[in-house]
Amino acid sequence: MGMLGYLFGHDREGDTPGLLPAIERAALAVEPLLKQTSGYPEIYRKPVITALEYARNLAASIPGPVAINRESYARDPFVHALFPSIDFIQDAFSASRALQDHYQEFSSTNELYALMGMRRFEKTVVGMELSGQTIQRDVIQKVVYFTSHTLEDPAQSEEQSRDQVAWSFFDSLARKVKKRVDARKQDKQAQLQQKDALIARLRTADAQARPALEEELSKIITGIQSTTSLLELRNYILDFEAVLLNPEQHLRLNQIPMALDRMGIRQDSDDANHEGAITFNELIGFDRRDWVVTMVYCSNMQSESFATKLEKAYRELAI
Repeated sequence: MGMLGYLFGHDREGDTPGLLPAIERAALAVEPLLKQTSGYPEIYRKPVITALEYARNLAASIPGPVAINRESYARDPFVHALFPSIDFIQDAFSASRALQDHYQEFSSTNELYALMGMRRFEKTVVGMELSGQTIQRDVIQKVVYFTSHTLEDPAQSEEQSRDQVAWSFFDSLARKVKKRVDARKQDKQAQLQQKDALIARLRTADAQARPALEEELSKIITGIQSTTSLLELRNYILDFEAVLLNPEQHLRLNQIPMALDRMGIRQDSDDANHEGAITFNELIGFDRRDWVVTMVYCSNMQSESFATKLEKAYRELAI
């Protein structure tokens, strides 16, 4: 049973040993000093449990696992659409640092499950199209293609991988809490600079200009006081609640159905109703870029070292 299963398989008292590390994990991601504040960790219980459950359900909803190999590339339209060629699969996976680290730790295994993410792009091209028995030339077409293939959270079982993905989602939500706090710190710094600039202007202002400057300075000082209050550690819980109690606003999956031919060309404007349409799941909010994601199953993906490849090349030349 994974950590999330442990958390949600116990009652309030029984889950405390597992829940406390989760609360600590979120607190450390935002501000380590939160552990010393009044009400910690109890006041963080509800937002953390809410976010953990959402992250678990989101990880469980990711489609797959789909096998990634030569056979699936040939027969599965979804897999075929993700890669520009069969040879690209091995190249993309060989470049994965997560995959390399996994095989270093589990060198005896050739199988794994992981989350695969890709960037989706579209470009307009001019091509040919068959209409009945007639070939039409100079047809405007949209080609859908994928780049930046990335593997994350590899594990020896699907359950383990999804458990790790869920924690990655939880960490992403915690980072969004920190982002709110950091934005407020930046606001305070900007307000302090505005205050200093106004004070400098007041020193040289004439009697006619002073009232407006003093009023503006008063508003700035009020804003600084408000921002400073929100930056007190006891008020960080407001940021935790804003994000973790509403996780769907910050991290979600969007389903995008598309009808593509074997060349990746979109077939019509109403892809949702097109027979054979492929549904891509786009992860929104995980980082600054949106990713099409799926769980994958891979085998025999360990890449040869450069030295091994060079040695083989020399042997072939010698033959």
